[in-house]
Amino acid sequence: MTRAFVQVLLCCLSLLLAPIAGAEVDQAESQRQLDTLKRNIQALDNWLAKANTEKSGLVRALRRADKDISEISLQIRELTVKNKALQSKLGELETQKNAQRQALDQQKTQLIAQLRALYLQGNQPALKLLLDQDDPQDLSRYMRYFSYINDARGEKIDSFKQALNALQATQQDILRQQTQLAKNRSQLQENRIKIGEQKKQRQQVLAKLESKISSKADELDKLKADQKRLEELLLEVEQAIANLALPSDATPFSKQKSKLPWPARGKVVERFGSRIAQGKLRSRGIRIASKEDAPVTAVHYGRVVFSDWLRGFGLLLIIDHGDGYMSLYGSNKSLLKDTGDWVSAGELIAYSGHSGDSQEVGLYFEIRRHGTPLNPISWLRK
Repeated sequence: MTRAFVQVLLCCLSLLLAPIAGAEVDQAESQRQLDTLKRNIQALDNWLAKANTEKSGLVRALRRADKDISEISLQIRELTVKNKALQSKLGELETQKNAQRQALDQQKTQLIAQLRALYLQGNQPALKLLLDQDDPQDLSRYMRYFSYINDARGEKIDSFKQALNALQATQQDILRQQTQLAKNRSQLQENRIKIGEQKKQRQQVLAKLESKISSKADELDKLKADQKRLEELLLEVEQAIANLALPSDATPFSKQKSKLPWPARGKVVERFGSRIAQGKLRSRGIRIASKEDAPVTAVHYGRVVFSDWLRGFGLLLIIDHGDGYMSLYGSNKSLLKDTGDWVSAGELIAYSGHSGDSQEVGLYFEIRRHGTPLNPISWLRK
């Protein structure tokens, strides 16, 4: 837990305690909740700092590598989206430029024809017309026609100039877009190199951590410590968010059994209650073998109450759904929501991958009620 986590959560408190759906909140009660939360948040911050500490520094190195990979991965994703938008914009500009050039060529052809006709009439067509006419009425009519033609020719010349300026502006816009695209591509290449280096460092740290587990007993102790750490975190979180109810018009989580959308697409490779650590422990959630960078979505409406790295579970996000229900999303590659954010069912909250000491790509998912693990399969759609 970083100082930034505390600052973000404190900044969100006023939003969490604000009126919802037009309901008025008692100010004195809100202040009491705020004071309580401030104390509990500090305790949670201190607890997490200890939970993620190891004398060797390997856990800190792993946490730093996971967070760096997450940040660079999000930058790559953002640049990729921007580049696609730039490519699309360039395509539109090229189409616009071609249309403008075609229209300009047509205007140019018309002007050349008019100027050629004007040249054939002599340098002073109006004076020639005046000398050639005997009837004053015809003369007046011809002069009026000539004036119309002259005005129309002037408008065409102005239109030609405007079309030429528009074409030049489009070409300049294309040049700017191409320059930005080249810059983005260069940054994208740098980021891909960086993330490759970070992944190598992560593998080295994991190898060192695994080398410290010299026996099956050591592995069992580690898994027990991981589960205990999560239990303690959930207890700390529940205390920190006590008495902060969800909106009264929200659909109760308890009514959603067998109706929740899946948090990620993929095969379930670890089922709830399956034996792990040579059969000494049981899994308290499920693991979904989703592809790397696949979307992870919230299963139900709620408020993010934890969004950080936890030893044993990597980049972990926890959503409070009210009435003691929580959903947990672990081993993510990147987290997209911060503590205090409201999310709805199906909303994108993370991208899958592997973080923490997980070597497998995929999402670790749990559902809990007052800290007690529930079988997620019973709650997800069939």
